[in-house]
Amino acid sequence: MTVLLIVQAHLGQVCYFSGGLTFTAMLRIYLLLLSLGSVLLLGATSAPTVTERNFQAHFDQYGVTGSILLYEEATGRYVAYNQARCRQGFLPASTFKIPNTLIGLQTGALPDTATICKWDGVKRDFPQWNQDMTYAQALRVSCVPCYQQLARQVGVQPYQQWLPKLAYGRMDVAPQNVDTFWLDGNSRITQFEQVAFLRRLHAEKLPVALRHQRAVKRILQLKKTPEYTLYGKTGWRFRSATNPDNGWFVGWLDRADGRTIYFALNIEPPTGQPANDQFISARRALTEAVLRELKWL
Repeated sequence: MTVLLIVQAHLGQVCYFSGGLTFTAMLRIYLLLLSLGSVLLLGATSAPTVTERNFQAHFDQYGVTGSILLYEEATGRYVAYNQARCRQGFLPASTFKIPNTLIGLQTGALPDTATICKWDGVKRDFPQWNQDMTYAQALRVSCVPCYQQLARQVGVQPYQQWLPKLAYGRMDVAPQNVDTFWLDGNSRITQFEQVAFLRRLHAEKLPVALRHQRAVKRILQLKKTPEYTLYGKTGWRFRSATNPDNGWFVGWLDRADGRTIYFALNIEPPTGQPANDQFISARRALTEAVLRELKWL
């Protein structure tokens, strides 16, 4: 007996099957096509829109190379300069202080952001680090030694447990690098991943206690005006024999009109040149220049 099966597979197409198929076999084929149609539709509707824009003049103004990625929540639209580089992974450097604080709070290694980090007495090149300070202050002045102390208190296994939950890039954590893995080695995060992480933090949808997410958001606030509130964190991976200086600025802009804009900038000095004061200031200044060009700031 010949059996004819007609399946509407969510693709606007009708599929015919004939032959000596049992009802069970036909049902399996139907379910397979139904599943395939759903996957294809999901892929078609969820692919992000990325608009490439030429912001080269801003990078030239500050004498740096790099890339910038922005995301407008209301429209689901990305704006990118050097989009391919935005998908390239880099060490997170001090932008890792954001998830590091969250993990410290969630695990109890950091009781709260008012906890004092005691200066170890070693004088470093950044005078603001050479003193006792709260962890809220330590994040704002990007105190590496304070967060290295915190990392040793958190420990390897909690990082290995929590970093995948936070979906924060691809961090390479081991006993020998527990207090440096975000500064040196094989850990990597892309600008797209930075933005995705910040979106979840802003929406308070990370798998971390709500009070901890709100505490971290508070200490990320950089500027508040009647028109907008700016949140962000810089990062700087110092140059080595094999790698150049690398700088980050990541965060978001909450506008008074209700729109939220996320950003992730990554820059480097010209090939072979060390970082200078212009490079350091460019991280935030260049980002703000791009936001102004797009009429978001």
